[in-house]
Amino acid sequence: MVKLKYIFIIALLLVSYSPALALDIQYGSIKGYKGNDVLVEYYGIGKKKNYICNIANLKCSSTKKTILGKVNTSTLKSSIKKELQDKGATHTTLSKSGTWLAYYMPAFAPENKRSYIIRNLKDNTEYTISEGVSYWDLINEQRKVFEFSPDEKTLLYIDDKDDSTNLYKVELNTLKDTTFDNIKISTTAYNIGTFMFYDSTSLYYVGNSKENPYKWSLYNLDMKTGVDKVIETDVSYVDSITKIGTSLLIIKQQEKGYGPEIYNVKTRKLSSFKVPNIKTKILIKNEEYVKVGTSTGIVMTPPKYDAKKTYPVMIWLHGGPLRQTSLGYHPYHSYGLYDAMLKLLQKNNVIVLKLDYRGSFGQGRSYSESIRESVGKGDIDDVMEAVKYMKDKYKVSDVYLAGNSYGGYMSLRAVVEHPEVFKGVFSINGVTDWEALLLKLKTSIFNTEFNGLPNDTNRNLYDQASIINKIGNMGNQRIEIIQGEADRTIPLWQATLLAGKLKDAGKNVNLVTYKGEDHVFKEKKNIGNICVRMFGLMGIKADKECSN
Repeated sequence: MVKLKYIFIIALLLVSYSPALALDIQYGSIKGYKGNDVLVEYYGIGKKKNYICNIANLKCSSTKKTILGKVNTSTLKSSIKKELQDKGATHTTLSKSGTWLAYYMPAFAPENKRSYIIRNLKDNTEYTISEGVSYWDLINEQRKVFEFSPDEKTLLYIDDKDDSTNLYKVELNTLKDTTFDNIKISTTAYNIGTFMFYDSTSLYYVGNSKENPYKWSLYNLDMKTGVDKVIETDVSYVDSITKIGTSLLIIKQQEKGYGPEIYNVKTRKLSSFKVPNIKTKILIKNEEYVKVGTSTGIVMTPPKYDAKKTYPVMIWLHGGPLRQTSLGYHPYHSYGLYDAMLKLLQKNNVIVLKLDYRGSFGQGRSYSESIRESVGKGDIDDVMEAVKYMKDKYKVSDVYLAGNSYGGYMSLRAVVEHPEVFKGVFSINGVTDWEALLLKLKTSIFNTEFNGLPNDTNRNLYDQASIINKIGNMGNQRIEIIQGEADRTIPLWQATLLAGKLKDAGKNVNLVTYKGEDHVFKEKKNIGNICVRMFGLMGIKADKECSN
């Protein structure tokens, strides 16, 4: 009897002190390395923690260090740094010995010309290739553009002149006059995200496939034979590949986000660091890639989905528009916040569609450019095509829209155009009046979408994109406008402007603002509150994980 009593007490203690489920994400990144030790930072919601992890034994221990090892092996002279800064150069890349420099000059109106430039720092000779750009300079959005081979005989760079993002090779000993020749490298992948030389004949890169643009994988390319192969799947396309000895550190999808994992090139084995409280196994359940008209997306069905039953549908619209949705979690921490909320909706019997409308990333330059002159028209057509797709495939009760930034704008624009279709809308830091915003900003990159600031020739494009002009179409649909008060991208006055117009028109609008929050929300209590409100929009009791 005494033994049973102690067992009961121990069990009670275990229950009492076991960690509660909570809305959280875990994103790990490499902050430095020295020898076999790697400084890893894991960033959740409102909290960060650093660890020193050892590549040899995979063990990790918490640390207060924020720097480990050398940041740069070569540095530019201050005079060159200032010169490049003054001219607006980006993606500055220096060869290992400091002999060669490559940099990118992005396209700006009215010239709309971009340039790839190689400079020999010994004699200060420059070699340039320039291209016309008719739209947004998408290459300037890449995290990485150049890479010199370790022997400094070859330069690789990224270009999307053939629609998809490809690698081009320059043999540095062939440079002459003021330009350079390049050779397109044939790869299996459709678009290249990031890349690095392992040695002068072996290249590793992260790319997606045309058959499934959401499947980003690590590839190895033999530069001598031209043969490449997939090494690992579910790899981040926005994070760098880091070489340490014979190993590569990659950022790979894990249970609640992304984190570093080690690929040993010699043994061809992938290993995970043993970080306390971090689960590295990928959990992507009941999610599938779908084609929706000319668009694509990810459908998330409830754990116990029954084709005979009726479900509410939430269509999620990402920001950008030059962004991509994801299977599982997005490699961006800021988007992972919303993936966590959508997973909770899925858990609570909501079918979710994460839509890549026209203008999205990952499916070629032409698809990304197809949003031009189509804001408020083509993108909304894609939303309506998605509604039709979901109603044809599933038994749907009500349809809701939610989105952040540009996706927040689309949600609002769709409901004023087709109010009879949607039960409610959830806009997070969304644009509400393009004309007012761009007139205020003057030089925004979004001017490209409308062919410049408002004038007599593009008036129709601004009218087409307008939300306020069509408020009268609406009925009693519930509108939740979520806004960070310190948002430097979409300022607070954009939210208050539309909320005021809707209230004056007697519409069912609720404006919620968060003090101190910028375009990306940081505070855990605020993120939890947004989660609760998203459930409330749909008339569903909030999952307890929202506010834990």
